[in-house]
Amino acid sequence: MRNPELSINYLLNIYQSRLMGLLPSFDWHPCDAHSPKWWGGLEDPEEVAITAVLVQQTRWENVKEAYKNLRAARLNSFAAIKESDLSSIRKCIRSVGMPSEKSKKLKELADAVIRAGGWRHFINRDTKEVRTELLRLNGIGYETADSILLFAGNHLIFPASRLVTRILERLGFKVPKSYEALRKFIESELSKDLFSYKLFYASSLVITKVACRSLKPDCLRCPISDACYTSAYRQASNIP
Repeated sequence: MRNPELSINYLLNIYQSRLMGLLPSFDWHPCDAHSPKWWGGLEDPEEVAITAVLVQQTRWENVKEAYKNLRAARLNSFAAIKESDLSSIRKCIRSVGMPSEKSKKLKELADAVIRAGGWRHFINRDTKEVRTELLRLNGIGYETADSILLFAGNHLIFPASRLVTRILERLGFKVPKSYEALRKFIESELSKDLFSYKLFYASSLVITKVACRSLKPDCLRCPISDACYTSAYRQASNIP
């Protein structure tokens, strides 16, 4: 059971007051709501979209290494990726999981972007239209598509990560089970602006790295433990 005062926006306020200084240590960079720099400090939205594909089931540190290689090979734009061959892309991204599959995903995404007339023409369309096209691409699921839309395209849509589910459940929220139901639940509660969406997503992911781990949560280190039902229960029960 959760604290009756605890809501999604109340949690957002806690994030804003307690986590803003911590986020850059994990390569999230709160800044102007429309800036691509939120995502790893990257300055180009195409770079954000490319790394959103690479980070699937992969540590961010490995993605950074792969992206350095792509930059060095001048394969850090969709126009360049479209003209490149799979083996060249694969060679650059060997540090990430499933490099063969991800090189194909990048090629497919590049084809779609160039077919639309370039990145701006591709991303600056109706949210539903872009999302539908992204989800048609092989290997791009809901969270990746919505991350691209939010962080690379500034579309007001929330990437409903399973890591967000973990936090909300431990806080005592009754969380919808399906991805789409969870996304709509969060969007119905969260302030309708890009800064709030980006901050809530980034902060939630950082908390799962710092403390709210799957098997052994470290409630004593958690920045939001005083608002958490699970933390209170574990401390009352002397669970380490």
